[in-house]
Amino acid sequence: MWLAAVLTVGALFAFGDDNPAFRRLFLDVVSEVMLNQPVTKILGGGARIIDGDTLDVDGKRVRLHGIDAPESGQTCRRRLRIWDCGAEATRALERLIGISAVTCEKRATDRYGRMVGTCHAGGRNLNARMVRQGYAVAYYQYGGRAYAADEAIARARRAGIWSGRFVTPADWRKGKR
Repeated sequence: MWLAAVLTVGALFAFGDDNPAFRRLFLDVVSEVMLNQPVTKILGGGARIIDGDTLDVDGKRVRLHGIDAPESGQTCRRRLRIWDCGAEATRALERLIGISAVTCEKRATDRYGRMVGTCHAGGRNLNARMVRQGYAVAYYQYGGRAYAADEAIARARRAGIWSGRFVTPADWRKGKR
């Protein structure tokens, strides 16, 4: 533990401590690597919806952990009608957030450098609600087992994408349309 403290002081001295972003990044790295303690980051504030499973919270891109929503431009089929389920998933997330502040707790960082987190607005878990309302599927490959019950409820209610036929977002991205 003393070694980490000495290295922290030395790095701050060598690189300067007048840059808060550098200081925060450096302390996160020390905590995660040297002390083997993951850092839990919580973002909060205004959010801009990118799509059904991605937000911009205070200028930081956040992918909702464990869920996969239809992509922008993705369509689904309900009886004989084709509908824009990607755009509807985006609108569903917008409705869930409304005018509420959003808080997101970091779970991981994805390969694109985005924070992956569990987000809340107005006391609601956005990840779980998107799945339960049928506008996202539980993304089992990336921690989605936590939302399996929500997915079962959406499926039983034939809510959102479960009201007809759809290609999973992961398969749609791979071109399996």
